[in-house]
Amino acid sequence: MAEATHHEDGHHSNTVRLLRRDITVEGGVYTVVFGILAILTIIEVLSAELLKGAIHDMPEAAVLLGAAKAVILLVIAIIKAGLVIWFYMHLRDENRILAVVLLLPMLIATLSILYLLAIPPGGYSV
Repeated sequence: MAEATHHEDGHHSNTVRLLRRDITVEGGVYTVVFGILAILTIIEVLSAELLKGAIHDMPEAAVLLGAAKAVILLVIAIIKAGLVIWFYMHLRDENRILAVVLLLPMLIATLSILYLLAIPPGGYSV
């Protein structure tokens, strides 16, 4: 997936290999990832506040809006966690089995949360 090129002194360069393409970023890859994380955080806070206001204004759609809010925030959190793990924790430089060991429980937890969100609060009536 992504692989950073190294200088002889061991520092990362401004080039990262992503999807079999070398991408050069002025200012450094870590700075760009930090910017993306900041933008995602702003989107996260704004969407949470806007949906909170919409839930308050439209109580008849509160369950649907609450579920949409949870899914949106969960997706953004997964993307942010993936970026931190991939770039700052250098998972891209590790053995691929480590990625599987890390991502499999995250996938199971995500699917479990989405399943629990789909169950009505009162349970299913028989």
